[in-house]
Amino acid sequence: MKKQKSNWVLTIVLILGTLTVFFPLYMAVIIAFKKPSEMTNDVAGALSFPSKWSFSNFTEAMKVTDFWHSLGNSVFITLVTVVLSILIHSLLGYAIGRNKKSKFYKFIYFYVVSGMFVPFAILMMPVVKQTAQMGLANRAGVIILYVVFYMPMNVLLYSGYLTNIPIALEEAACVDGASTWKTY
Repeated sequence: MKKQKSNWVLTIVLILGTLTVFFPLYMAVIIAFKKPSEMTNDVAGALSFPSKWSFSNFTEAMKVTDFWHSLGNSVFITLVTVVLSILIHSLLGYAIGRNKKSKFYKFIYFYVVSGMFVPFAILMMPVVKQTAQMGLANRAGVIILYVVFYMPMNVLLYSGYLTNIPIALEEAACVDGASTWKTY
């Protein structure tokens, strides 16, 4: 058997890479649990463990930032966006997946999916300005934006999934009395 050589250069690079990830993480945790009086300007004081672990910084941050209200907004926006995305995008994906041979549906599919190729950073500034002008700089506007931004990927996934389901299953369901809505 051939003995493997150690690659010291690669090992050192990996150790340095690990330190660049874990050192800031260590600093964030240590500073989060220190009291303001323990924060010093010297390196040894900044790197040292707190003398007494304190959660007061967390409670103060939650009060200052109105954490529970922000969390409630995030949960509400997420739930409404997910429900609307499932309803709207699955309907469009179903229509496209079952009618992909039609030129109209093929055009709609390519038009919607082409939205994946526009980077979010390019769209952000004009969208923020336009939503502010339309009076949609609120939760409803954020929900609408999320539903629209997730549409290309969701339609791609839904229509791709439905394309692989045999049409014979739907035809059999129609023979048994199911409507299009029931097979959907």
